[in-house]
Amino acid sequence: MEKTFPVIADLNDPFLLDAVGRCPPEDVGGPWGYEEFREALANKNHERHDELVEWWGSADYDPTAIDAANLRNNVDALATKWKRRSRKKA
Repeated sequence: MEKTFPVIADLNDPFLLDAVGRCPPEDVGGPWGYEEFREALANKNHERHDELVEWWGSADYDPTAIDAANLRNNVDALATKWKRRSRKKA
């Protein structure tokens, strides 16, 4: 979360404003592992190219590619999960 805004009536749920780039793959090995991952996929002569292509599933990885629809769905799912539930009176 980068920024909060004043409350707007009837707008209580989180929503996706913008997205830039994509996250590194899970378990890639931190910043150094991510750097090596990108170098190895881009260079067929890299000693770990074949290993990381097999692990990732292809040689294609675009760090600028954004799946905005999927991100919005994930934010919407969190908003639904975090909604306050009304309490039943005893």
